[in-house]
Amino acid sequence: MEFLERRSMEQQNGYISVQNLHKKYKRKRQQDLQVLDSVNFEIDRGEFVCIVGGSGCGKSTLLRLMSGLDPDYEGQIIIGQEVIKKPDKRRGFVYQEHRLFPWLTVEKNIGFVMNDKDPDIKKRKIREVLELVGLKGFENAYPKELSGGMAQRVNIARALVNEPEILFLDEPFGALDALTRIQLQKELLAIRKKQKSTMLLVTHDIEEAVYLADRVIVLANRPAKILDIIEIDLPEIRDRSSEVFQKIRRNIYKYFECKEE
Repeated sequence: MEFLERRSMEQQNGYISVQNLHKKYKRKRQQDLQVLDSVNFEIDRGEFVCIVGGSGCGKSTLLRLMSGLDPDYEGQIIIGQEVIKKPDKRRGFVYQEHRLFPWLTVEKNIGFVMNDKDPDIKKRKIREVLELVGLKGFENAYPKELSGGMAQRVNIARALVNEPEILFLDEPFGALDALTRIQLQKELLAIRKKQKSTMLLVTHDIEEAVYLADRVIVLANRPAKILDIIEIDLPEIRDRSSEVFQKIRRNIYKYFECKEE
């Protein structure tokens, strides 16, 4: 029995529970494409979990299923006591591309997703999340006036403005330069500390996963199965150059090294 299946059977009290999850894409005149196969894991409330795997292995598909954006799957995804089959404002989603409306200001891009009808409440909440992501004073800017890092901050602010219990992040820093990515990683940890949200992040960057996560889920290539879950036993403030950090990174990297026949 696989490591994660044993863990799932022993621990059934997680805030998020993924049980025997399968996902296929139906194709005309071809065999159905199996993307996820018997995926099982638990996440506790307040945890930061990263999912790593090769390109096209099913990481983003898994995130979409868990957030409710795609209800077509076999198995169970349970958050709290609720079986997940549709999106909900309690679950925020950050895409790799910022997907801002170019004709709307930053304030209106964020306000577009809000439920609050009271304009004063909306303005206050928008102001709060912009301050949280370091964009105070950019309420009236348009996307074309923002750098890539700033646009992604707006993307994160938009996901946070409804105060979600869970934040799903699909390679949010993958298209950014290295220095901007490092800065946004630090800001994401500060947001997590302040908001106390549960966070689940998909990435192909192993160093990023070790820097951010409490645990790292390692996915095999398609059809995706869980190879291992790595507990990241490091201090809250992490030194990327430390021997322990690099050892954990190397241990995860070994899963993706090419092996000679």
